[in-house]
Amino acid sequence: MSVENWIELASGAVAATALLINRRGMKRYIPVGLFANLYADFVCVIAIYGFGWWHYPVRLVTESSLSFTSNKVVIPILAMFFIRYLPPTLKGKILCGLGWAAVLTGLEYIAAKHTQLIEYGHGYEFYYSFLLWCISWLTWYGFHTWFYRDHG
Repeated sequence: MSVENWIELASGAVAATALLINRRGMKRYIPVGLFANLYADFVCVIAIYGFGWWHYPVRLVTESSLSFTSNKVVIPILAMFFIRYLPPTLKGKILCGLGWAAVLTGLEYIAAKHTQLIEYGHGYEFYYSFLLWCISWLTWYGFHTWFYRDHG
């Protein structure tokens, strides 16, 4: 098994373990996790097939052109934790979103430069990744507030 496969397995295991350890109260955030999965798949299909922006040369599930671990496990769990622990103030929400986007952009940079987990068709530009993560957090937060707007 390649280093990339081990990284995928480890990231999925860490995300799932974090969810298992902190499972109390997470039921309310399952809809945002499911939406994040759908959103991640949608964005990846457009990016891969529509524009050729990136692809996943090494992945655990080779029958799919999408990253199973990322789109089905890690991103939904990250979205659930992000929404659950989002600060109540607008300034806190903005700083938290920018912070998460910065960390994930850094991890994506490392993955693009030093592994074959992801390759970019036109070269990696950190600001596109950062902007996409910011848009993603905003979209997931918007979905969550819309979903629960009548239920408190």
